[in-house]
Amino acid sequence: MFMASSPVRRLEDCPARAARVLFLAAACAFALGACMSVNTQKVSMVHAAPADPVHIIQLSRPVIAALPNDSSVTLAAGSQWRRVGALPQGDVYRPLSGLFTIQTRRQDEAYAVASSGKLLGFYLPGEGSYMPLSRPVTLPVEMRQ
Repeated sequence: MFMASSPVRRLEDCPARAARVLFLAAACAFALGACMSVNTQKVSMVHAAPADPVHIIQLSRPVIAALPNDSSVTLAAGSQWRRVGALPQGDVYRPLSGLFTIQTRRQDEAYAVASSGKLLGFYLPGEGSYMPLSRPVTLPVEMRQ
């Protein structure tokens, strides 16, 4: 003989099930967050002085850069970047049109860090930190001002 389970019994199981589901969701979020984490270095950017000449570069083709967390980012062809400061690693460039973001522990605004015609990494202004690339990438600069 088949007996249907009691609705009262199901309600008693709900808190335990909900706790298990929340625990599993938290564990998955933690694991995914760990996958996206990257090592960064705390740095202090020296801002460009208002008297400094404006320095803008424009990329002639897309630039694909490998990040240390096994993901990559693309700087668009034709994008323009203005020098806003410097780090010990190189000059810091902010995009002229809109925000440029990369995925680290969270979605972060990022400025390009370049030296000797190569993209070396990114400055994360929200964290005040520098994230080096897995390997430097040549910047195809079309225009300099």
